[in-house]
Amino acid sequence: MPWYSGPVSELAGAVAVERRGTGADGVEKEGSLALSDAVHRSKLSVSAIPGLQSQLVCPGDVVSAEPGALRGRGVVERGDGKLVATVCGVVEHVNKLLYVRPLKHRYAGSVGDVVVGRIVEVQTERWAVEIGTAQLAHLHLGAIQLPGNVQRRRTDEDTLRMREFFDENDLISAEVQKVHESGELSLQTRNARYGKLQNGVLAQVPSVYVRRQAQHLVTLPGIGVMVVLGNNGWVWVCAPPKVAGSGRQETLNFSQMDVRYEKVNPDMRERISRVRNAVMCLAAHGLEVTPETITFLYDKSKQLDLAAWELLDAARCDAAGLIASLAAEAGSLSEGQQA
Repeated sequence: MPWYSGPVSELAGAVAVERRGTGADGVEKEGSLALSDAVHRSKLSVSAIPGLQSQLVCPGDVVSAEPGALRGRGVVERGDGKLVATVCGVVEHVNKLLYVRPLKHRYAGSVGDVVVGRIVEVQTERWAVEIGTAQLAHLHLGAIQLPGNVQRRRTDEDTLRMREFFDENDLISAEVQKVHESGELSLQTRNARYGKLQNGVLAQVPSVYVRRQAQHLVTLPGIGVMVVLGNNGWVWVCAPPKVAGSGRQETLNFSQMDVRYEKVNPDMRERISRVRNAVMCLAAHGLEVTPETITFLYDKSKQLDLAAWELLDAARCDAAGLIASLAAEAGSLSEGQQA
């Protein structure tokens, strides 16, 4: 799985980008690149990932694609019929749909997204949840899973006990159930894997670095730390949950609603801190946050004998060669995808 922002192997040859710039005579022109490659490379702070540079666009860049391509977000049609980018981002396409994914933007939400949020208010038969969107999301009482996986209709008694399920400042994992016309999101936690989050720490990164993937709730192999990768950029890092009162790891009958607070031993705390700082380090250097990238950075930092707190210091990471290792690994993966 590539670490960079777009699937380069799928984009190569399918989409071309023309940049509008000023030539040597001062006249505005359109071409493959307005700046020379040497000048452009000198302006980059990090080494460019092969195949991705041509897919980065700025507002006004002309994006041409295969005939019959559908115009999506971040693209408008000009008077001469050409498609022009309206935001700075990466050109991507799904089947015939062509769109530009912004490099940085406020999370808007889509149906099916896994999110991590904080309860900010207990309202009538619903909770108001902060997930980083322009408006507060809402979780209705009928959209949660009751403790013990009980399946029944919600009653007035459940309404009176709402603070026993979720209270203010509780962190939860949920799924986007519906996006309303106003932009407000409705959440649900009917899956046993969703619910209150305990025994961990929160990392907040731009949502662009956490894309949809096969698994968003993963226990990292060889590390023994669980991560909840929220599409809204909120990443929860915690000790693997256990069934309340049993001391056993999660089973087929596991429910996140049954997880309770417990004391985390110093060794697990150190691992949680290192994973959390690895997430922050990846985002700080423009790399996607996935279980593979977290595991690579975790193992590499231990090989280089870096303390967990040093992952937040860009100068120390650079001096130890960690940044060079990340760039080399990302470049080798991108070349492997193109081969």
